[in-house]
This record gives sequence, structure tokens and C-alpha cells, in this order.
Amino acid sequence: MSERVVSHPRTKRPSRRSLLAMALAVVAPMAFLPTAAAAGPVDRPSQPGGAADLPRTDGRAALTPTGGVANSARADEAADMAEAIAEQRGISRDAAEKLISAENAQVRLANQLTIELGASSGGAYLSDGDLVVTVTDAAAAKKVTDAGAKARLVARGERQLQTIQRALEAAPSDPNTTWGVDPETNQVVVSLPASGAKNAAQRSAARKFGAAVRFETAAGQIQPNVGISSADALGGCSVGFTATDFTFNYIITAGHCTQGFPHWTLPNGQDVGPSLESNYPEDDYGLIWMNGPSVWATGVINLWNNTSRSIHGWATAVSGLSVCNSGKTTGFRCGSVLKTNVTVNGAGGTVRQMVETNICTLGGDSGGPLFATNTAYGLNSHANRNGSQCNSTPRTWHQPVGEAINGYQVVIYGAP
Repeated sequence: MSERVVSHPRTKRPSRRSLLAMALAVVAPMAFLPTAAAAGPVDRPSQPGGAADLPRTDGRAALTPTGGVANSARADEAADMAEAIAEQRGISRDAAEKLISAENAQVRLANQLTIELGASSGGAYLSDGDLVVTVTDAAAAKKVTDAGAKARLVARGERQLQTIQRALEAAPSDPNTTWGVDPETNQVVVSLPASGAKNAAQRSAARKFGAAVRFETAAGQIQPNVGISSADALGGCSVGFTATDFTFNYIITAGHCTQGFPHWTLPNGQDVGPSLESNYPEDDYGLIWMNGPSVWATGVINLWNNTSRSIHGWATAVSGLSVCNSGKTTGFRCGSVLKTNVTVNGAGGTVRQMVETNICTLGGDSGGPLFATNTAYGLNSHANRNGSQCNSTPRTWHQPVGEAINGYQVVIYGAP
């Protein structure tokens, strides 16, 4: 996706010693607010000492940061997720734990195979506990089966479907419209509002692609999940993930949160630090420098139920994956990935390559983490909510976190 960076003046950075003197942990995702009087953003070092290693598909760092991850996560870190998934899917907790464990390995394999197969891949998805990789030829199918996954021959590769998706995006469309590739049906799915003057233009543009395109009817309005607070009428968000370049520590959150908000504090008034960069629209991720005198990075997620979860790295989500979201408004909720690489035409502009889930999120959840067990997947971006209420068929779109990690040349704080 294209990059849009907010410019900022240079100010003096503190020494490493002063950063190590931080004393109060910031646990993601916790609520944070822009300050009314800001000192102004600052530049990151162009070549920070001990910079992150080259991007890896497993999202793990080759180096270990100074200090340890806060040891506040309980021993059985998958238990809370297993309970939520068991309730949502109507299965036993034991079955949910086995499902989550299997999916964690399968998504890594899916990431590896789709990269290796290139144009021969039609995408991957999880189905009834199995990893299915769609392919366009027999040679690719053999690679998939040799790797231990199920192969399914399809008519169209993922790159062909993405070309069709871009052609549809060029046609006039109403707000609250989304476009995304469904690897299970080998189609581009266009979700249109129930009534719209430009729906006919979308359907006309799709005719030449025949069965490669499927239409659905959308419910609710797609809006960024910025919440309004009494402390600051401009808005409030949730922390996504803490990150490091092994010289400084940062918060990665939604770009529509950092855009226009130059400095951040916690609800109790403690200083967090300035916004450094904002990528929005097109993308939706931003960077906050944690330079407050009494905050530090922990590498754990607040689940808003008196427990927390450590994060060890990131991966690219696939359809069917069990995932959870945590945010200051709706707390800890779990569901499934419905589609990836989705373009969302929302109230704040168009964002691309989003991960779509069936988790309900509301205003104030923006920027919060999408994750499964100890793996980061995304940042809360937009939802089809009805004002302050969840839609009857909730949909939330999340910015893939890997793009922010690679773009900012950082790693998840505490990643081994």
C-alpha cells in the first residue's frame, strides 16, 4: 500500500539512560488521549543503533532487547482465548484449545506456502481444522501436499483476483462498500450497502468478470473506531502493540488516531510521548514514541479481565483463523477471520488490504490489537457499527500489523 507520512520538526531526543529510567508500565491496549498542549512530534533516528533485523515472515526478532517482558501474563495464556472460542463456536474448551494450537502452526505454514507458490497460489484458508491452499496447477498442488496441507485446484490465482478487485475499485461506488478476495470460493466479493445510487455502476463493472465476482448486501455504516471522551472532544483510541528498534520504544496504533494528534497522555495524565508518523488513509497505522518519564514498554496485552497476554511475534492472517481483539470500549472479544486483503470504502476514506473479522468493536477500540495466542495480526481500524451499538452482523476491519512493523523497522517488544 502507498505511504502517507505526516511531516514533523526535529527536537532533541533523550539519552538511552533516561529511557531506561522509565518506571510505570504501559500495557496495551490501554486507553490514551491526545494532550491539549503538545510539545510537537520529533523525528526518529535515521539509522538507530541496534536497529531491527530484516523483515521475517514469522515476525520474530533476531536480537533480544535489553530487559525482560513484564511477567504479568498467567501461566496458561491460551485459556482465556479458548474459553471465548469454545463459547462462540459451541464446542468444548478442550476442543477449542486443540483448535487454537493447530491453527497457530497452520497459519505459519500458510504464510510460507503462499510466498513460495507466488502466482500459482489462489490463497489459503482454514476449514474444519485443516489448512487448505488453493493452487492453479498440479506442480503447485504437489508442493502443498508434500508440506502437509491440503491442496485444491482452482480456476483463478490470487493475483488474478486482485487485478479484478482493483478494476472494480475504479468504478464509482457508495460509501460503506468493501471489496475482498474469498479464497474458499475463488471469487472477489463485493459488499454493497442495501441502497445506493452507484450500486448499478458496480454491478455493471463486474459483468465482464462473470462468476469471478460475487455480491453481498452490507449492513450498518463503516466508520473509524475513534471514541469521544469528556477529557478531549477530539477522540480516544486503544494502544495496539509496543515495539522497539533496540534504542527507543514505541506504540503502534491506528493511523487515523495519530493523524492530527501530536502528543499523547494516559487517562491519569501521565505523559506517553509524541506521534512520530501517521499512515492514513490507504493504510491505517501510526507510531508513537514512548518518551514519557514514567512509562515503559511491556510486550503484553491488557485483556480487560484482570489478565494479560504476552506477544512474541507477528504473522499474516488467513481466512478461517480464530482471533481475538482487545480494546478500551468492548474489552476482550474473539471471533474468526472472514477475508483478507479487503478494500474498505469507509467514512474516513479508503483503506486497503484489511483483515475482516466477525468481532464486534466500537468507538474507542481503534488501534487495539488483533491477535491469537502469542501472535500479533493486526490493528483495529473500522467497523460497521450502528453508532455506539454493535451491528447484528458485526464486521471489523483491521490493519495488518506486519506492514507497520516492516515500514517502521521495529520489532514487537519482547519478541524472542
